[in-house]
Amino acid sequence: MLNITMLFLIFVGVAISVYQVYDIYYAQNFEDDERQASNDSDLSRLSTQAEQYKTTGETHGLLELSGRLFGARFDRHLVLSAASRPQASPYLAALLRRQRHILSNGRVMVRHALSWKTRLPASDSRAVLLTIVLMNCLIVMFFGGLSLYTIAYQVSVESLKWMNSEWVLMLLIYAVILLTHAVSKLDAYLHDLYLIGTLARTPG
Repeated sequence: MLNITMLFLIFVGVAISVYQVYDIYYAQNFEDDERQASNDSDLSRLSTQAEQYKTTGETHGLLELSGRLFGARFDRHLVLSAASRPQASPYLAALLRRQRHILSNGRVMVRHALSWKTRLPASDSRAVLLTIVLMNCLIVMFFGGLSLYTIAYQVSVESLKWMNSEWVLMLLIYAVILLTHAVSKLDAYLHDLYLIGTLARTPG
């Protein structure tokens, strides 16, 4: 019974890992569009003002709303640069999410945890981090398949005998799942900073 429970938890872990790939891909490509579709969201109102700015060149409504959402000291160049983009919503969403981390005092900087300050990233790490997520999923699937293999065939190599334990394989699978979750959060954070860095480097 215990072995059956372990195998069940292992395959639940495999299912979670596969879902993580889908969830991360979906968040990267559609999350901001869903937020904009909500008429009550700050992003929707900002996007509406951005469209009016692109159409008329009038900045008053956009800057007034930005002042309420971001505060009077927020860099207006970032908002105007985001609003002028053909697809403004990803940039505006990044500003909304990371506004508390952005410092602007002659040069735009980012304040991380523990008040650690750095420049905004100049390159997008999304492709590298997504590759890590996919590799983690394959590792989890390998461990899941290995748990079935070792039911009938025991690994005899002394240094690899840990592969015969469902407990060990289950713990490794859930450790990789937690790692993937951390990578997904890092991906969202760094991609937002990259988009904001792109705005900061745009001549104003």
